[in-house]
Amino acid sequence: MGLTKRKDGYYIEFRVIDDGCVLSLAPPGGGKLKRWKACPNKAAAKNQEAIIKTQLMTGQRTSARAAKAKDTMFSAWAHTYINLEQTKALRSDQRRYSVESLKRYFIGKLGDKRLNAVTTQDVRDFRAWRAAQGVAVQTINHDHAALRHMLGVAMSEEFGLLQKNVAAMVKKPNPNNERDRVATAEEWALLKLHGAPHLVRFLTIAYELGPRRGELLKLEWPDVDMRRREFKLRETKNGEPRVVPMTEEVYDVFKLLWQERRLDTGRVFLYNSTPVTCLKTAFRAACRRAGIKHGRKDGGLTIHDFRHTASTNFRRAGVDTMTAMRIVGHKSEKMHRRYNQITPEDLHGAALKLGQYKATNTLITPGVQVVGGDNVSHCEIRVGA
Repeated sequence: MGLTKRKDGYYIEFRVIDDGCVLSLAPPGGGKLKRWKACPNKAAAKNQEAIIKTQLMTGQRTSARAAKAKDTMFSAWAHTYINLEQTKALRSDQRRYSVESLKRYFIGKLGDKRLNAVTTQDVRDFRAWRAAQGVAVQTINHDHAALRHMLGVAMSEEFGLLQKNVAAMVKKPNPNNERDRVATAEEWALLKLHGAPHLVRFLTIAYELGPRRGELLKLEWPDVDMRRREFKLRETKNGEPRVVPMTEEVYDVFKLLWQERRLDTGRVFLYNSTPVTCLKTAFRAACRRAGIKHGRKDGGLTIHDFRHTASTNFRRAGVDTMTAMRIVGHKSEKMHRRYNQITPEDLHGAALKLGQYKATNTLITPGVQVVGGDNVSHCEIRVGA
């Protein structure tokens, strides 16, 4: 190591450790080989070697990664990040929306900060800014997670733009957004009566089978098998396609949708011959006409609550948990349990079923005979030999 002569001149070579800020001499056998082109004159090259070695020993040699990070602006990294294959592989519209929110703050409001100048206070201020806009805590947490991933990728060995992830140092609060709201049979009847046709068709499938809104709206006709009475959801939240069977009501809906299909789009759900991308306005109007409170607050109803409803109905119908999870698209039993509502009626129904079971399945213990009486207080128990 040190000064070496090659065909095209002198080079200075040392094994170094690059911590992203400075270069330092590595112990024997460690670090990575770093090479500098030296002066063509040997005496000058040796003098240059001594200078570089001193800088490496005293921590005065700046890392190229640090220089690169210093010049990287948030806007440039956001553009790079959103176009990375690993980001696209997330298959989530929410990530794209979150990055746009981050850009509005870190570029628009803060004037495009350097990536390595973002602080933990900036992260907290971003959360406060989003909260002031009336955004739900869970949505802010999604944005926070996107920032954490953005900075984490920037820290990776591939890019080496950062030494610490400030977003990971700020705790995300619990959104306390667990809901057990389901659409009652009465509410569902009213929505079918007052909802626009394209909304009712969508809600029928959601009510029966519980797919996520985004999964269902992206459904295309090549993934619908009317003969087998099933459809395949490809763009799912967890990235794993799943096949969903049709109930009789859902099959009837698909027959109506088939009559309205268009050749210029493969999408199943259309409104005025255009693929449906949002149902908020139609759902809000249907709730208003039906006299149902809309929204997450004060016991209101949301489209996502139909997913809870389907999960609950599967349980009440006696469908086993694993099968229901596969249809609805839950990866864990914990999540599936969150989507099941247990009402007082369910509890009383369980007691009734237990009574019916005991009445039709008499348990006989060998050597024990029950004699006389209509109930426990008026009977005689004889124990045999």
